[in-house]
Amino acid sequence: MNELIKTLKDFYKENSHMLNVAFGAVIFLVVLLIRNKLSKAVLGVIARISYKDEAKRNPFVEALKKPLSMLFVLCGLFGALMLNVQSAAIVKGFKILTILIICWGITNFVSNMFSSSLSENKDSDDRINLTAVNFISKLFKILIIALAVMMVISELGYNINGLITGLGVGGLAISLAAQDAVSNLISGFIIVFDKPFKVGDFVQTKEIMGTVTEVSMRTTKIRTLDDSLVTVPNSKLTQDAIVNISKIEKRLIDTEIGLIYSTDNELINKCKNDIVEYLKNNELIVPAPIRVEVTKLDDFSINLGVFCYTIKTDIHEFYAVLSDVNLNIKDIVERNGAEFAFPTNSIYIENQK
Repeated sequence: MNELIKTLKDFYKENSHMLNVAFGAVIFLVVLLIRNKLSKAVLGVIARISYKDEAKRNPFVEALKKPLSMLFVLCGLFGALMLNVQSAAIVKGFKILTILIICWGITNFVSNMFSSSLSENKDSDDRINLTAVNFISKLFKILIIALAVMMVISELGYNINGLITGLGVGGLAISLAAQDAVSNLISGFIIVFDKPFKVGDFVQTKEIMGTVTEVSMRTTKIRTLDDSLVTVPNSKLTQDAIVNISKIEKRLIDTEIGLIYSTDNELINKCKNDIVEYLKNNELIVPAPIRVEVTKLDDFSINLGVFCYTIKTDIHEFYAVLSDVNLNIKDIVERNGAEFAFPTNSIYIENQK
């Protein structure tokens, strides 16, 4: 037995270089052949521990399978090389490639995480959230890649303190020069997560009214009633009060008519009661509250205020209902023999003798 061991040792000494090359090649080939199965098995165990929901496990495995497979191949290659060549350059190269592969895996994982969060939120507006997800995902990727680049530079032996200081000063200068752009981006996040409106909603602000057609991270596009497409900076939208008309359940009809002063009180009350009766029987008018009252004794008229709600919230349907209500009130006034007032002037001539 001892003789056999001695023979094997002598054989290894005489052929050590060839054997190391052969062992290294075997290690590399084995890892290369089983890399996908190995990475899938490892990630499967991690996924079962990390995620209770089975639907989340497959995307997690798919996101990290290729980077982990490549990491196994790199480890196999590193092991094969180290059996034959003891070099600091190989170790440094292995560290740099490992950093890059880990960066690749993290960016894939970030993309997968944000895409999953979007698909889970089915009640939100996909176009708005897709914009936000893409922007945030790209921002994280840039940060991860920048960190990886600095680590690689550090591994190459360069001092990164000066680079970090320069980036800090440059970033401060850029942020000061682009205050409006940064403000709009922050406002874009507020719109995305606070959700005051979504694409397709009809909104009204202090200066504009129309339908939201597009929401990006910097601007919002609104199609106004005259069919103009207005691009509004997000910072302006978050500063102004926003009325989301699409989310209201009923719309107010608040109109006023004027009768001449010669109309007696009985006829005024008859017109009031008939208008109330008409509104109560109108299927498009909310049954309560309905108010028709004498609101003002104006210079030329006795004003009747008509106050009610319609179930039609769409702007075009609302104006159609308003038009119908106004025309029917006109018919009621005319059927009762009352007269609408208009500005008049009376001239009195004094007879002097």
